[in-house]
Amino acid sequence: MNLDLTAQKVRLSWKDILWGYGNKYLGWADVAAYARKMTLSDHDERVFKLSLINKSNILELKPVLEDLASEMRDYSPKNWLYVLLSDVFHRKEEFEDPLGEVEKIYADFDYPEEIESFVRYMPPKDGYIPSAHTYEENIARLYSHWEHYLNNGGGQG
Repeated sequence: MNLDLTAQKVRLSWKDILWGYGNKYLGWADVAAYARKMTLSDHDERVFKLSLINKSNILELKPVLEDLASEMRDYSPKNWLYVLLSDVFHRKEEFEDPLGEVEKIYADFDYPEEIESFVRYMPPKDGYIPSAHTYEENIARLYSHWEHYLNNGGGQG
């Protein structure tokens, strides 16, 4: 992916980074780049070690990342849901079918209710009648709901 993880509206934990790496949303170079940026504020030796990861020592990445992430208890991938939806939204002109990407993310994250309002095939729950509107109006409404979700931090507390 082409994500600037430090520019996201949500703060990613090391458990988020581990989840993204484990689910192939991030590669080893993404993790190392994130660690390099984090060394400015996080002086943990493990973060510094991650920042030095390259092709010759890539096998050290996962154990160090798992060690950093192990300090956190519960985990929910909702931050990643937000990050991915934000990335697609802000680069929508690069996708042939951005709403199709939303549908893939919806399935990948086990159909989260909080994004149903901008999944094309989900029926509206607010009394809106799609057949009373044009195709363009319906699509604009989906994009509006998507933008609203992002502007509200994806429901993050």
